[in-house]
Amino acid sequence: MVAPILTVNGISKHFGGLKAVENVDFQVFPGEILGILGPNGAGKTVLFNMISGVYRPTEGTIDFRGERIEGLPSHLVARKGIGRTFQIVKPFTSLTVLQNVLVAKGIMKYGHLSRIWGPWGSRKDINEAKEILERVGLIELADRKAGLLPLGNLRRLEIARALVVGHTMLLLDESFSGLRHEEIGRLEALIRDIRDSGRTIILIEHNMRVTMRLCSRIIVLDHGRKIAEGEPKDIQKNELVIEAYLGRKGVLDVP
Repeated sequence: MVAPILTVNGISKHFGGLKAVENVDFQVFPGEILGILGPNGAGKTVLFNMISGVYRPTEGTIDFRGERIEGLPSHLVARKGIGRTFQIVKPFTSLTVLQNVLVAKGIMKYGHLSRIWGPWGSRKDINEAKEILERVGLIELADRKAGLLPLGNLRRLEIARALVVGHTMLLLDESFSGLRHEEIGRLEALIRDIRDSGRTIILIEHNMRVTMRLCSRIIVLDHGRKIAEGEPKDIQKNELVIEAYLGRKGVLDVP
């Protein structure tokens, strides 16, 4: 039996009287693409924020590769090999695509004053950044200002920055949002390639067709609670999931 790479146990996050996430449990296994579904306000991004160190959980534990990480600051979580993207892409618009990736490498310098004053943009750093851009299909745009990129390439740049630190796990928060059909297909192929390279992926996605195609297992949240977990074919027929999305009984039409 393969041991989980990430174990979330009884995790909750309360903002005053609002229970954004309440007593959620799940495990993620190495090399898996796990999907997290749920209507708006279900607590999906709050869950990501707890895993990545943006929020400290009100209750519960998060175990990553045998080590407790709940409550650690974001830069220390990132240094353990967890990279993430965000719903709203905010690159450094005045910097080039290559420079944006190089900036992401700065996470390894946080917490060490002597490193802050050390050399930046070494030949080794530049070569590694270019390898990542090659991988995500942006190498030909390396010298273009990030603020000039269309949304599809901005999504790829966000993934490139996450790959700098996410050598073990990636958290992808609505990376397909706003993309055209052909862009979605290319991004799906990229994510499968990243998984095949040995990374584990958790993705939040409103596009249910994408989630069903990419993920081997899916967790569904509603009002902060986990209401379902299973393979895509089972989630598609789950009555609680259907009611959460449609407000009625039936079958989710996800070809």
